[in-house]
Amino acid sequence: MNQIEAPRPRFAQIADILRDRIRRGVHAPGSPLPSEPELSREFDVSRVTINRAVGVLRSEGLVQVRRGRGAFVRSVPVITRVATRRHGARDAGRGAYDVELRRLGLDPSWTASVERVPASEQTAELLNVEVGCELVVRRRRYFANELPVQIADTYLSSELAEKAGVTEENTGPGGTYSRLADVGRGPVHFTEDVTCRGATSGEARFLEIEPNQPVFEILFVASDKENRPVAVTRHVMPGHQWRLRYDWTDEPEGQTE
Repeated sequence: MNQIEAPRPRFAQIADILRDRIRRGVHAPGSPLPSEPELSREFDVSRVTINRAVGVLRSEGLVQVRRGRGAFVRSVPVITRVATRRHGARDAGRGAYDVELRRLGLDPSWTASVERVPASEQTAELLNVEVGCELVVRRRRYFANELPVQIADTYLSSELAEKAGVTEENTGPGGTYSRLADVGRGPVHFTEDVTCRGATSGEARFLEIEPNQPVFEILFVASDKENRPVAVTRHVMPGHQWRLRYDWTDEPEGQTE
C-alpha cells in the first residue's frame, strides 16, 4: 500500500503517483486506470480524494473519463509539428498533416466543410482585404486513430478560392496550397503567431478535453512569392497532445563553404 503523507494534499500526491505510472508504462496508452474503489483501497483514502486526483490528470490531458466505463489513459502519443519543414509535404501529393501522422504510425483522418463568411477585422487585416467582404472558410477537423486532435479553419478571399477551385470539400492531391500553386499563387512565405490559452467550451467538446484546458492557438499566414497573403489559418491544438518544433541554421549572411 502506498503511503500518503502531509503536508501536501493527498489528492495531489496520488495524482503524482498515477502520473509517474502512466509515464513508465505501468498503465499503458489506451488502458483503463484501476477503478475508484480499487484506488481508494490502495491509498486508504476516500473515493472523493481519488476523484480529485483523477481530475488533475484529466486537466493535464493524460486521461479521459468515459461515462459508465471509467478513466482511460489517452492512447495517442505526442505529435511533433515541425513548422519549418511540414509544408514541403505537398510536393509528395499529400497534405502536411497526413505525412506528420503517418510518420508516427498513426492513422490520419479529417472532415471538411466550406462556408462563406464576412471578413472580421483581424482576418481582413491579415489578408489585406476590406472588412466585411466575402471570404471562403475551409473548416477541417482532424483525427488520429479516430481521436480528435486538431481544429483548423482556413480563410481565403472568395475570388482567389474560386479561381483555385477550393470552394468544394475535396481539393485534390496536396490540398489547398497545391491548388493555389496551380494558379500561380502558391505560398512560399509563412508566418505564425503561437498563443497558449484555455479551450473554449466548443473546442473542449470537440477535442474531448476539459473546458479551459490549455490549447495552442496558431495563427498562420501564407503568402505568395510577391509576399501577397493568400490564406490565413487558425489552428487549435490541445497543449498536451502536440509539441511545436522550429529549426534553423544560424549563419552570417553571405557565408559560403
